[in-house]
Amino acid sequence: MHFSNFILGLATTTALSSAHSLIQKRATTSCTTPSGPGFCSSTSTACTGGTYVAGHCPGAADIQCCVATCSAPAGQGVCEPTSNTCAGTFVGGLCPGPSDVQCCPSGGSGGGSGTGVAGIDVSSTPPSSFWSCAAGKYKVVALEGYIQACGSGGAVKSNFAANYKAAQAAGISRIDAYLFPCTGTQSNGVACKSPATQLQEFLNAVDSNGMTIGHYWFDIEPTSTANGDACNAWNLGSSANAALAKQWVAALQGSGRKWGIYANGNQWTSMFASRSTDIGSQLPLWAVQFDNKPGVNTVTSLMGGWTSAVAKQYTLDTTTCGSGADLDSFST
Repeated sequence: MHFSNFILGLATTTALSSAHSLIQKRATTSCTTPSGPGFCSSTSTACTGGTYVAGHCPGAADIQCCVATCSAPAGQGVCEPTSNTCAGTFVGGLCPGPSDVQCCPSGGSGGGSGTGVAGIDVSSTPPSSFWSCAAGKYKVVALEGYIQACGSGGAVKSNFAANYKAAQAAGISRIDAYLFPCTGTQSNGVACKSPATQLQEFLNAVDSNGMTIGHYWFDIEPTSTANGDACNAWNLGSSANAALAKQWVAALQGSGRKWGIYANGNQWTSMFASRSTDIGSQLPLWAVQFDNKPGVNTVTSLMGGWTSAVAKQYTLDTTTCGSGADLDSFST
């Protein structure tokens, strides 16, 4: 009787131990969101390098999808459970969450081969902690250096120098800068400064602060006060817009700096006569394509005479390293 109880107790203990072992080995629940793949976790746990997205996980309201990016030797990727299929090879130690959440380079599950290096672009003023984190994750940061400022016809961004110094101090290897020009007619009657004046103000800010800029970018995108934006960019009509854009491109090329164009192919026809209107395809393209897929070679939205891109902005208005930024891939 006692021996039987011992055997029964041993069997029960073994069963419980085995069940516990199976629970520990159970794969983390994966999730898919409009911002990309991720893993389900309690929001009480930090989603380092990413952000929680609600409504994509089973369980309580505080169980949400952690969508985080990562930077592996093979390129930028996404953090997801190893139970998913990775187009590349999972790399451990680069992601938040349990040990079975690892970095899948090259665009995540089934994402194909993504070329280029990991980067971000920043317009806000992040805290110092952001820069030290970003230096460990990204090879390139592009800073907003000049803004529309339609109340004055264009102006150097007030945080440009401070952001540059912070990025430099953190050890980020390549710092780019972009110029978002004043290009429209404003309801307040203030005319945009000439391209030559805006360009000179921007370059003076670079030189007077001793900046070493890896690549300069000219931002071409429409804005409208009717949509809540401060200025009316590129609202001069297709012919006048094209003429102004070509004037700008000539000024950029005459500056002796390394310039490229940042633009979204899907916005092209709202500014110019057609998607094929070429205002400066001799300059490299930083393409905007919000598909959450890193990799310069994944750009498919082309226009204006370009047949390829050297950079891609693929995720807009996300959180990384605890502050707001956009995610990019850049060619070296």
